[in-house]
Amino acid sequence: MVFKLIFGLFSILTIILLMSGCSSTQQTAPQITDAQRNLSLEHFIAGSALDQKGDFAKAILEYQDALQLVKDPAIYIAIAKDYSMLGKHQLAMQSGQEAVKLKPENRTYRQTLAEIYLNAFAFEDALKEYEQITKIEPSFQDAWLSLARLQQLRGPEKAIETYNEIIQRFDPNADVYLQMAQIYGATGKYNEASEALKKVLNIDQGNYEISKALGDLYLRQDSVEKALKIFNDLAERKPDDVLLRAAMAHAYLLQQNYNQASAQFNIVMKKDTLSADEQIKFGQVFVSFIEKDSAVAPYAQRLFEEMKTYYPDDWRIYWFLGAINNIQKRDSLALEYFHLVIQKSKGTPDGWIGAASIYYDNNKFEDAIALLTEAKKYLADEFRIYFLLGISNQRIHRAIEAATALEKAVQLDDKSVEALSALGLVYDELKRFENSDSIYERALRLDPKNHLLLNNYGYSLAEREIELERALKMSKEAVNQQPENQSYLDTYGWIFFRLGNYEEAEKWIKRAVELGSKSSVIYDHLGDIYFKLSDKEKASEWWQKALEIDPTNESLKNKIQRGNL
Repeated sequence: MVFKLIFGLFSILTIILLMSGCSSTQQTAPQITDAQRNLSLEHFIAGSALDQKGDFAKAILEYQDALQLVKDPAIYIAIAKDYSMLGKHQLAMQSGQEAVKLKPENRTYRQTLAEIYLNAFAFEDALKEYEQITKIEPSFQDAWLSLARLQQLRGPEKAIETYNEIIQRFDPNADVYLQMAQIYGATGKYNEASEALKKVLNIDQGNYEISKALGDLYLRQDSVEKALKIFNDLAERKPDDVLLRAAMAHAYLLQQNYNQASAQFNIVMKKDTLSADEQIKFGQVFVSFIEKDSAVAPYAQRLFEEMKTYYPDDWRIYWFLGAINNIQKRDSLALEYFHLVIQKSKGTPDGWIGAASIYYDNNKFEDAIALLTEAKKYLADEFRIYFLLGISNQRIHRAIEAATALEKAVQLDDKSVEALSALGLVYDELKRFENSDSIYERALRLDPKNHLLLNNYGYSLAEREIELERALKMSKEAVNQQPENQSYLDTYGWIFFRLGNYEEAEKWIKRAVELGSKSSVIYDHLGDIYFKLSDKEKASEWWQKALEIDPTNESLKNKIQRGNL
């Protein structure tokens, strides 16, 4: 906020008041002599002259000398402005508050104080000042507008009320309607947002950007015909607008009119100046539709294949081709494209991550590890590389290597709950329980409702038979969020087992089996439960099933041979 620095900084009336002793301070302090008043005015004028030169620090000294002689709000406000210009916000606020205290009904003083609060990012204090200004001078429209914008920081409801008040008090205002449209749009009230934009267009007829925004809103409301009517009108005015053509393609895709959608790309491709960025943005519209409508995939593929002929060295085009094929589960083709991304831009993480993710999803953990280890040579500080490397090592029980990679990932992003949760799991595997508990607690502070975290921590506590009631609460929350997750059901049942409630344990773990679980661990748990329920035949049966899945499990073999836990 920059204050206007003109001679005297204030009106001639202010100077006259200083000279004549008409300020509220002077009325209550008649002992001030004319000589003192005149000397104060000299210091005030000297300060104003220094302000003109931008020498705010020296100006403050002059104003302070003036203030020693006459306690006038105009002097306080001058000091406040200069402190604000120097970035000394606390001192600026204190001086501004003194001015307002001396003349609380002065709108200009309150407005200056509000601007000082804004400079200091004290938005709540600024809001209170604007509230007072609208009461002091209800016809001052700028104060209402500032108040409404500050209220938007609090929440939409009060701001909408104030904007409606502005419309009732003053003439229709395009900016007000636009602000209302943004609030309604951000809160999902698309009908109200559309109405607000239409009112903007009543004031500013033919505004291209507002019309486009209205069309976009209609798309979000699934009013495709209305959107296309607007877009087609705008296309007559700007036929080469890439973003408009992309919006039209979006509308046609919603109608499953793939040929018309593709035709929009062909229209813009005729532009000689069409950049790779513009082409890629257009192509992204098609890619975003593939998961919900697989019929879009061939069109998206075709678009990016065509882009490739224009920009054969742009790695982003190959990445999108990889993503398109990955979405369609064409893993071998997707891998080819992701490896091309790596060849064209080794310092770009996306190709490495894309290829490693496919290896990981297909349980090719050795391939993922080899690729990610190579990636580290070019991307020493890429969080995703270390995270994927860590969980890949964890899946093949290389706990030390997993811990090393995940510790680096957490160092790079200490707010990643996924990385913290994975590291906690690895520390568990290494029997470093003090470390695992610390990591789990740290992650819970970031995301106390994270179901994977709650399940893993709960299971860890159950295995160690500590804090079982807390573990049960955590596990219950995980199951509530994902009631058909077999691993979560097993954890919940296993905690009941540890608590000695074998009937409840059987209920939940049987549920995991009924949902199709083929886990050796879950079968093993069920065998343990039946043993505790004195059904040794069933216990042996489930232990045997567990061993068939994991024939190298020595603990299971010994259990079966002994016939007991």
